[in-house]
Amino acid sequence: MADSDDWRWVLPGQQGNPAEVMPRIRAICEQLPDLFDAMFLLLATHQGLPREILAAATKQCRGDLGDLGRDDVVGLYTSILNGGRQGFDAVLRAKRKDRRSGSALGAWVKE
Repeated sequence: MADSDDWRWVLPGQQGNPAEVMPRIRAICEQLPDLFDAMFLLLATHQGLPREILAAATKQCRGDLGDLGRDDVVGLYTSILNGGRQGFDAVLRAKRKDRRSGSALGAWVKE
């Protein structure tokens, strides 16, 4: 493995440019149907990307995030770091409940 640079992109700060990153994100999303599993792996392998950028890229590749805004997806990534699967599930339920009930901000702001 030491002779190959193919694995180096998983190291912090070595993700590369958008043309290199997006196909990897898309491939991970396509291979892992479970949302938590995909986001957990993306977070682990793309540590050097700001969460806002990772969230925007993830939204492009995951249809099951279509009802959430970018900030909501950033919150899901934060919940993975802080609370694992249980924290993620709780935040996802709360975000989707807020979207369905029409939070006060939702009446004023469209994403």
